[in-house]
Amino acid sequence: MRQVQLSIGKLAVIMIALLITLTVVTTMAGFYVLQANFRTLEEGHDAEAQDTLRIAAISIRNQIRFYQGILRLISTNNEVGNLLEFGRGSEVADWSHTIGRLLPGTLGIALASPQGVVFGDALALRVGPACQEDLRHFSAGQKIDYPLLHNDIAGLEHFDLLARIAAPSGEQAGTLFVSFRLSVLEDLLEGMTFSGDRFFLLDRQGVERLSTGAPLTDREVRTYRRRVPDTSWELVLQRPAANGSAFVSDLIVADILVLLAVSVLMVAIVRVTHRRFASDMRRVHQALEDVLRGRYKPSDKATAIKETAILLPDIEQLALRIQQQRNELRQQSLSDPLTGVFNRRYFDLMLGHLHEQSRRQHPSALIIVDLNDFKHINDEFGHSAGDRVLQHIAAYLKSRVRATDIVARLGGDEFALIMTNMAGRRLDEWLTALIHDHDHRLLEGSDGSVCVCQVSIGAAYIDAQVYPQASDVFKAADSAMYSVKQRRQIRHSRFAIARPGHQPDNVTPLTSVSGAP
Repeated sequence: MRQVQLSIGKLAVIMIALLITLTVVTTMAGFYVLQANFRTLEEGHDAEAQDTLRIAAISIRNQIRFYQGILRLISTNNEVGNLLEFGRGSEVADWSHTIGRLLPGTLGIALASPQGVVFGDALALRVGPACQEDLRHFSAGQKIDYPLLHNDIAGLEHFDLLARIAAPSGEQAGTLFVSFRLSVLEDLLEGMTFSGDRFFLLDRQGVERLSTGAPLTDREVRTYRRRVPDTSWELVLQRPAANGSAFVSDLIVADILVLLAVSVLMVAIVRVTHRRFASDMRRVHQALEDVLRGRYKPSDKATAIKETAILLPDIEQLALRIQQQRNELRQQSLSDPLTGVFNRRYFDLMLGHLHEQSRRQHPSALIIVDLNDFKHINDEFGHSAGDRVLQHIAAYLKSRVRATDIVARLGGDEFALIMTNMAGRRLDEWLTALIHDHDHRLLEGSDGSVCVCQVSIGAAYIDAQVYPQASDVFKAADSAMYSVKQRRQIRHSRFAIARPGHQPDNVTPLTSVSGAP
């Protein structure tokens, strides 16, 4: 009996024929089941719609939580509390403009007083009358619908988020207000919308605030409702009702088309998938190489393979962590390990920067602080006692400055302060209070755990019109400090402010020397 030989091509044809036969048989059986159990299809249709609505509501909730998390990070920042408590109105408004440019999807951002009054021009900061009224109600502790929705002005539809800001003293310093465009939520819903779907977002009173998709008029429509968690909103989904006959006819057409194309698509799909996968793998390889070289930037380009889209966010998180670690290492390289204040390297950078800025802005002040008789403490009590003295004076200086000022250790027992926007009589008064409080604590005594020293202080204004080089400013302040330190008969802290003559090379004859009363 002759043996039948099958080539690979014939075997493939047989497998395709079996696949077609199996598909036809299962499709016919499926028709039977669909005709007999159409209600099951409707239930599945409803369940799918409910799942879509639930996922959409949770996605909105997660988006709101994401923004609220950003607000909490900003509102708990000590610098924001200090800005509200000590900053000027123009500084607060400038801060609002700067942060508004950094947050994605924002319409307006502002800081308000404990009474709900916006710092700066409310309209310029995109805080409308309705938002201002909500701010006042929120500040007064009145109950409000949250998050707040406003769509009364076409093109400026938005929702508001609020966060209280605490002052360093613990009392309420004000309120952080941020409004986000409703288009953020609209884009989120459109990404979850199937063909024929339409979403509505309603407020507590049932007023429509947002809608996506076109109106459905040609078929029976089913409506599904769900509350958005952690909000006063309600999300509504309209979807065409299940159509059994249309589904069956569509299934027949789809089966015929699939059966006709399966033999061609099998090879084409494998080739296309391999090509796209190889392209995504090259992109992943390039991303990993960029991370190692410190030049990684997230790309908005969509990936061709779903698994790659899952992998790239992990690479981005890795890049961000590496960047954060680099920033921490950079911060450590700019700090003094003993006292925790900035070191000489950072001080030199900032002095040069502020010296250059003084050509366009109000000059700042440079203050040199030197501890009197510090060597005596090291010799008599040991270097550990000297370290505690340095830590003690560093903590005292940090407690006396603002968040925008700089405290640095230059080396040994010498410290430097850079006071921004501190000029004229204010500097004299501030230095007088500094040494007065310092010496007053010496007179009161301490618990004996830390030795203390009087200080000699020299100051000069960081002004490029007076001092051509940043080093000239340092020399002026240092000379003023040494002129005070040489007065050994004085047994209390003193300071001197350099007052330069008209000649640039005239080194600071002293016209202001003061001491603690």
